[in-house]
Amino acid sequence: MKFKKVLSLVLVGAFLLATPVTNGNLDWKNWTGGTIFASTSDRDNAQNELDNLQDEMDEMEDMFAELESQMSDKAKELSDLMAEQEILENEIYTTQVAIDQAEKDLEEAKKKEREEYEAMKLRIRYMYENSTQDSIIDAILNANGIVDMLNRVEYVSQVHKSDRELMEAYKAAVEEVEIIAAELEAEMNDLVALKEVFEHQEVALEKALADLEKEAGDAQEQLANAERRARELSNYIEEQNRLIALQQQQQQQQGGNNNSNNGNTNSGPVTAGGYLNDPSYDPAFTSNISGEELVNYALQFVGNPYKWGGNSLTNGCDCSGFVNLIYKHFGFKNVPRQSQSFKYYGQPVAFANIKAGDIVVYPGHVAIYIGNGKIVEAQSTKAGITCTRSVTCSTITAIRRVL
Repeated sequence: MKFKKVLSLVLVGAFLLATPVTNGNLDWKNWTGGTIFASTSDRDNAQNELDNLQDEMDEMEDMFAELESQMSDKAKELSDLMAEQEILENEIYTTQVAIDQAEKDLEEAKKKEREEYEAMKLRIRYMYENSTQDSIIDAILNANGIVDMLNRVEYVSQVHKSDRELMEAYKAAVEEVEIIAAELEAEMNDLVALKEVFEHQEVALEKALADLEKEAGDAQEQLANAERRARELSNYIEEQNRLIALQQQQQQQQGGNNNSNNGNTNSGPVTAGGYLNDPSYDPAFTSNISGEELVNYALQFVGNPYKWGGNSLTNGCDCSGFVNLIYKHFGFKNVPRQSQSFKYYGQPVAFANIKAGDIVVYPGHVAIYIGNGKIVEAQSTKAGITCTRSVTCSTITAIRRVL
């Protein structure tokens, strides 16, 4: 089912475990005075993460609402099925009562048939015995004239006809009851088979409902964690704005001479500063895997779906899962599974030296550089796995080389 989108502890964890980059400038909670070092890049990174987190929270709320809707549907299906089972149980009971009665009727019909058969044999023996004066021949020969003889013959014929009709009637009654009993037995077999189907459906529905309730519980917990992280980021941004204002005030008091060093460490929309702007960071490739080889493998999966917490390049994965699976395919070990953990995986690379196959980390996201200013990534639930976005689509917080 389409809504069977599983909320990933991994991707949300990337948001919840990520912390604003400080570049060593400021411990804002413990600042007690002296020279103020605020970082607009840290604030902007936090704002970027907050914006991304808000988008993810919106998606989580939509998915949670969808889970609740589907739980309601499953609960109704289960309730309807239980009602049908109750009707079926009543039908089974009624049919069993009818079967019991049919068995009694059949036994009674067979008993009457046997009794009539025995009675008929006695009448025949009585009428056809030749050893007594009461035999049928004697009765006919001793008739008082032709009329009396014909009456006696007619009587015997009527007795025979009556016996035949009576026996045929009893036989037909037995056959009719046997047919009814067979029909009732077949109906009971169908009802029992249907009951088994209902029982299997009940087990499946109960499991589906339990799975949905677990997913909804996980979603609710993750949404609460995301909201808590959003509040932390909002507080951090507010504090950074306050400190930046204090820093500007202090710079004005000092004549504004240190404005270029104490303010924004961000190099624009490309990087968050640090080694990313230092061209000396260009580590050598140490594996026998080329960046082009890794990129070509990754590009095979463009167009496949994005899935929260997914671990399949064909059936769905999230951003960190995509990078994790691509690198694991080439035998790399200890590959992280959280986007922000890639900041510390491999060797640091300056933006000016980025090459195909390098890992690019953003606030709450991670991708692989493919060259020509583009990245391949598990972008979002709507876009899936893509290779069209610019490497500078968001603030870069780290570039790492593993090859």
